[in-house]
Amino acid sequence: MYRKEEAGMTQRAERSIELFSPENIHSVSVLAKQCFTTPWSEEIYRRELENPQSVGFICKIGNGIAGFIHCNYVLDELTLNTLCVAPEYRRQGIARALWEAVTALMRGVCTVCYLEVRESNLPARTLYESLGFRQNGYRPRYYSEPEEAAVLMQCTLESE
Repeated sequence: MYRKEEAGMTQRAERSIELFSPENIHSVSVLAKQCFTTPWSEEIYRRELENPQSVGFICKIGNGIAGFIHCNYVLDELTLNTLCVAPEYRRQGIARALWEAVTALMRGVCTVCYLEVRESNLPARTLYESLGFRQNGYRPRYYSEPEEAAVLMQCTLESE
């Protein structure tokens, strides 16, 4: 379904946020390969989806996947493992919508979320800050291909 936007009269496909399921693994893996230098394999995603303490969502536009998020939780701590949006869909609120889906599901279960991000990934760091994350650590030489430091971030999750 398409609708014309008043500003610019552009066409934009309707999007939906859905639970990340085994049927999505191949498409998610293809998208991850476009976005990351060391993406997870399909087997890793498969194992993660079998983990009862794993949660993820996809953003569908038409028949394709425009983005996805994957997290794990232990007790009251959530770890954001991956948040990925296809380059052509960035800066359209998809990452925020995916994050809001996770926080809505985990509200009352988790009180804090942690993540690590490449030091050079300023767009992601800016996004995370806009979502309420703050830097709380630094790991030199954490990433490979290329070698790079990780910035550690955390955010408090609202209980209501």
